[in-house]
Amino acid sequence: QTDIAVEADRHFVSAQLRHFNNITSPHHLHIRTNPPQPLDLFVRDADGAIVAALVSDTYWGWLDIDDLWVHETLRERGFGARLLGLAESEAQRRGCRHAKLTTFSFQARGFYEKYGYHVVGAMEDYPPGATYFWMRKEFAPDVTSDAP
Repeated sequence: QTDIAVEADRHFVSAQLRHFNNITSPHHLHIRTNPPQPLDLFVRDADGAIVAALVSDTYWGWLDIDDLWVHETLRERGFGARLLGLAESEAQRRGCRHAKLTTFSFQARGFYEKYGYHVVGAMEDYPPGATYFWMRKEFAPDVTSDAP
């Protein structure tokens, strides 16, 4: 046991787990050689400063949303909904059938539920006094798409 992070040891353990995943999961092996495709959207003001953004990746048929942020002066004006809609549309064009994200109880659970996301897991008191949520959304099948 150690209270000091030894990067070489941490790297060794991570590499061993990656090796195991590569052997047992063709999806993990594929993603190592074909990294996720970024899907990032930015709104900039007249000076070029970012005032809203959605940062995500697409892989395994999923839209994986990392961050959705709107400057406090622009909230409740549709920027978040527009970014989310654009990301979902592009993800579906790329063949994605699902979306996933995480959020805290003090963030945007209600916003995501309004747009069709539902909670699939929750960790209470993380951080203390709050709840951490895993959410997902299923996209309707596009009968006109040739995507798998």
